[in-house]
Amino acid sequence: VLPSEALKKVVYAKQEFQGPQKLSVKLNVPDTLLFYKDITIQAYKSNKKTERASILNWELKSFNRSIGAQGIYPLEKYWNMKPETGFNGTIPKDQIIDLSSHFKDGVLEWNVPDGKWTVVRYGMTCTGERPNRPSENADGLNLDHMSEDALSSYYQKVLLPLMNEAKDAGNSLVYLHSDSWEMKVINWTQDFRKEFEARRGYDPLDYMPVLTNKIVGNRAESNRFLFDLRRTVGDLVAENHYQYLSELAHKNDMLMHPESGGPHAAPIDGLYTMSFNDELMGEFWARSSTHRVKASERLTVRQSACAAHTNGRRFVTAEGPTSIGPQWERAPRELKGVIDRVFCSGVNKIVWHTFSASPEKFGKPGNSYFAGTHLNANATWWEESKPFIDYLNRSSYLLSLGLFEADVLYYYGSNVPNFVFMKNELKELDFGYDWDKCASHVLLNRVSFEDGRLRLPDGMTYQVLRLPDREAINLEVLRKVEELVKNGATVIGPRPERATGLSEYPESDKEVKEIADRLWGDIDGKQVTQNTYGEGKVIHGPDINQVLEEKGVIPDLTFNSSKEATQLDYIHRYTDDLDIYFVVNRFAYDGINDFEYRYKTSLPDRYEQVEVGFRVTGKVPEIWDPMTGETKKVSTYREENGRTYIPLHFAPEGSKFIVFRDDKDKDHDTHITKITRNGKDLFPVSDLPVLKHPYIEPEYYGGDLTAAVYEPGEYELTFSDGNVKTFTFNRPLQEKRIESPWEVSFDPEWGGPEDTVFNELRSWTAFDAKGIRYYSGDATYEQTFNVSREDLEDQSVFLDLGNVLELASVRLNGNDLGVQWKSPFRVDITDVVKAGENTLEVEVTNLWPNRLIGDSKLSEEEKYTRTNVTKFEAEDSEKYLRESGLLGPVKVIFAKNLVVSKDK
Repeated sequence: VLPSEALKKVVYAKQEFQGPQKLSVKLNVPDTLLFYKDITIQAYKSNKKTERASILNWELKSFNRSIGAQGIYPLEKYWNMKPETGFNGTIPKDQIIDLSSHFKDGVLEWNVPDGKWTVVRYGMTCTGERPNRPSENADGLNLDHMSEDALSSYYQKVLLPLMNEAKDAGNSLVYLHSDSWEMKVINWTQDFRKEFEARRGYDPLDYMPVLTNKIVGNRAESNRFLFDLRRTVGDLVAENHYQYLSELAHKNDMLMHPESGGPHAAPIDGLYTMSFNDELMGEFWARSSTHRVKASERLTVRQSACAAHTNGRRFVTAEGPTSIGPQWERAPRELKGVIDRVFCSGVNKIVWHTFSASPEKFGKPGNSYFAGTHLNANATWWEESKPFIDYLNRSSYLLSLGLFEADVLYYYGSNVPNFVFMKNELKELDFGYDWDKCASHVLLNRVSFEDGRLRLPDGMTYQVLRLPDREAINLEVLRKVEELVKNGATVIGPRPERATGLSEYPESDKEVKEIADRLWGDIDGKQVTQNTYGEGKVIHGPDINQVLEEKGVIPDLTFNSSKEATQLDYIHRYTDDLDIYFVVNRFAYDGINDFEYRYKTSLPDRYEQVEVGFRVTGKVPEIWDPMTGETKKVSTYREENGRTYIPLHFAPEGSKFIVFRDDKDKDHDTHITKITRNGKDLFPVSDLPVLKHPYIEPEYYGGDLTAAVYEPGEYELTFSDGNVKTFTFNRPLQEKRIESPWEVSFDPEWGGPEDTVFNELRSWTAFDAKGIRYYSGDATYEQTFNVSREDLEDQSVFLDLGNVLELASVRLNGNDLGVQWKSPFRVDITDVVKAGENTLEVEVTNLWPNRLIGDSKLSEEEKYTRTNVTKFEAEDSEKYLRESGLLGPVKVIFAKNLVVSKDK
């Protein structure tokens, strides 16, 4: 990338002259880097007031500085148009003199009029930004994202040769990708003046002193110019880079999935920029105590989902789980809760960060990128990864079907920068109502009102349109809002007072007022809160949830729980014949102290027994388990007031798909509508203590309705046809603890003892023997236990491993029972357990840190590991040892199975 093709910014040099005089002077050159080109030479009359007057948050508003890279950025600092205090010295626009014709070869020849004058030499130069973490021999300048010519040159020199070479090697190259924006901000480029004038309708040179933090005309006018400047930058980035890049990809029979919406602070309209992608990609981060610690910093993927939903894209892609600081320190159990959160935000396709190419000759864990959660053939848990990846695949597949169910379409304005961050960023909206945000191009070109709803051409619908709580609005958008309301739409938001920017100003402000008067009428937000216009209405003042309720729109999902700490998350998609809900027992806390606790243990956050209400009736509910792929009909539910209520028991950070499907035989379906135990309700709404298991779990099995009973008591089951079944179960839950000692075998090639005996289950890090304390990899625990025939009679039998760090592959009597990778580490052994002696093998896998810490104390010749990452070599590295192994207690659990069908 040549300096002339690199990212650019405005620079300037000021000099003061007293007139009258005939001037012939060499003007100072602004501070430059690698490249410089003059934009214009101007002069204006100055005084103490003009020199001391400034604009609030000028460095941000002029794109001379960006807000930091993490978290939810305070965008209001860019948008603030309220009256500012301070010196009010202004420069009249018509008194700015263009001296470009008097300037040649660096010398200004000018007859200075009477008075004190400030001469400004404006130019553009490189920002100097280079790629973050470049490949070897690629440490050049970053490409100018506002210039189509710069991208065209780069395409010819770099992209096209790579594409052609890849095609010659096979057909595996499918996507063109551009990674996250990590280049700070820009505010000028070649032909910027021409592009600005074509888009905004006036010459930006009329307001150039504003780019030196001076006020031209008045504060409001100067702020509106800065709005137009930022909008032009955002449009050029979107169209001259990402749109053009997409066209070049399609020209080569490829698709695009760039992270064009940031996720770091970028000078863009995030939703507009992403609209040119074939797949909409964001990024999310693993839990960490070192980088992006807060959820608001880690889970910023909602923007990608909104862009996909409102632009007719099926896949919402996310790079992750990213981490910076941890190395090989995230097991699947620690990632699931984060991934479930991004699934609930709309993501349905994970692009794993990172899978490093590291051939066998580089050893293990081998070469790795500085960031990301490392997953390749060198990961300790690679051979055990399939069940976890199956979980991702099942979830991604179901979440990519059909359409997203949303109630509110938020228009997020035409400001630049503009982003969407998290699902819970809209504090006004109650849990159970879901939403999308859209950019101006969607509202103008894709939204219509038909059959009582706002509609997009790809099938998405919304109940209401919510306008932003801002004083200014894009005039074209307001014209479209008037059309929608006239056709019947309900629009919520305050009356706009003026247009954005200076295009068509002041006529634009006049038209905004005229349209606003028609739409808002006498609304003051207090005494008058609603105005009917055409077939629709405009509302300002009432709570948005109240508006939805009055329209007959109840929350899509509700839940009742006896515990205050209960937190669920969800997402709802639907097809022609399915309603698909993904419901998650969300981890309750995101704080660093909590993370440090979880760093040492896999002990669970909390179990939940909840009654969940779904905004679906007339369909048969089923539970689809993404952990196992098993599906089963829901045996216990009721329909009431437009909802189907289902009792659900969740493991810590557990998740379930609840799928409603049309069933032709539903009229013949008989299910349980009420369960009591000892006269107290279990369903509907239980206030009994939440246990690690349900009290009773009825389910269909082979045509009969059976129940696994975990707690003794007198049960009464009421069926949907009015029949009642009562039975008493007196036997408490049976448990057999598998005691020590355990025979344990480690891999001696990685420093562990081939055969040893554990007289108690404890962490490997608690041993003095270095071969155990510093061991990383697989170790197999072996033990036998006995059960009687009576124990197995009409029982469901489970093996509960207690606490496992990190994964456990289970074999019983030679039968492979798969990998347990999250709590509760429990497996159904009903079909393989036998009366008499049973042989149990549990192969436990931990992570790399312990071996790396042990190796830090060894010479190069003695080390077991090899890697390019320098880590765990400090004197205090022992504190980073990760508890590992089978910690137990290990138990066999017996739950009584009863046939409870009403006619049996």
